Amino acid sequence: MKKYLINLSKYLGMCVLSMGISSHALADVIFSNFGPGYTYNVSSGNVVGDGFDGSIYSEGDSFAPIQNAVFGSLRIALSEVFPGSQGTSLTISLTADSGNAPGAVLESWLLAPGSLGLLGNNNAPVVLNSSLNLMLLAGTEYWITASLGGMGNAVAWNWNSIGDMNAHAINDGSGWFSPSGMTPGAFEVDSAASVPEPSTLALFGVAFAGIAARSRRKPRHPGAR
Repeated sequence: MKKYLINLSKYLGMCVLSMGISSHALADVIFSNFGPGYTYNVSSGNVVGDGFDGSIYSEGDSFAPIQNAVFGSLRIALSEVFPGSQGTSLTISLTADSGNAPGAVLESWLLAPGSLGLLGNNNAPVVLNSSLNLMLLAGTEYWITASLGGMGNAVAWNWNSIGDMNAHAINDGSGWFSPSGMTPGAFEVDSAASVPEPSTLALFGVAFAGIAARSRRKPRHPGAR
């Protein structure tokens, strides 16, 4: 029995070791300008939608991965400016860069009307998961943009609270103006969670097959042949 337990430990150890070799951490932060614990400026932000000055605004903030990574999810701090001001769907997009401004849309999400908390509250950042899992290239500039149509509809992209001043872009309907010099909104881009590679799964199969075979083997009594 003792020998069996030792061999079982060896099999399990092989499984753990193979996992460490063949897969990466579950998810890595590609970019973030949140403070500790996803903190941000709860009382101020850049207006998305009606600026109540005759213009409808879209906002964009840039980031550049420090290494190649598969895009997994976006976490973004958004709030209604006043109750009911998110009257239509809010569009959030990941875009390519075009002359230091947002360019071609790579992936988009729609946030239903009334889905955000009110400005001034410590609302949980919105989490948007990628279905395309695009490869983001190291050192390449990308943008996160937010737009909301219709007069009277206004959302705030809450400012970051750590002093990040990456390029920010604003569009009042006449095209993107960048860099605007405005404080970027708070957001985080995470890589996709990795899964065990086929070779790892195969090793698991071999290991557990060995465990099963050993558990079926009957112990030999002294003197038995």
